[in-house]
Amino acid sequence: MKLSDYTLDELIEMRYMIDNHINDFEDGFVYICKVRSYGRNWVVNIKNIRKLEDLCYQYSGDDGIVDIYSTNPNIFDVNNYGDLAYIESVEDYNQWKGYKSLEDLIGRIEYELSIPRPTFKSSYSIEDLENYKKILNDYDMSFIPPVFKRYED
Repeated sequence: MKLSDYTLDELIEMRYMIDNHINDFEDGFVYICKVRSYGRNWVVNIKNIRKLEDLCYQYSGDDGIVDIYSTNPNIFDVNNYGDLAYIESVEDYNQWKGYKSLEDLIGRIEYELSIPRPTFKSSYSIEDLENYKKILNDYDMSFIPPVFKRYED
């Protein structure tokens, strides 16, 4: 293909078509990307490793950080400033995430209830804490947790 055979408008149109094809290309793996940038947090679901690498380059520490959870067994080959984690499935990831969220909530409640509150009391009670602990104790642990490789590894 000789690019000089095309007009500028034709080249721009081809670029849009190529960009759309790259964005829509699915490599068969799941990439759950948690972006943290300037106090904002959001999740981006990407369809292929090339777009993932673009996102990692965009948020390489200066403008933010991306934590990645993926079913791609080669995820640790990606150059990323944030966490990299291999997950067996989206279902395992969601169960693990629910478990970790419950653990974090219990820790926050325990902390809130342990410090003196002279002007206002905690929105949680000891009964709430005990209820959440029971839920955690009965949690379905049949999931496979993510395998992490952190930036400093």
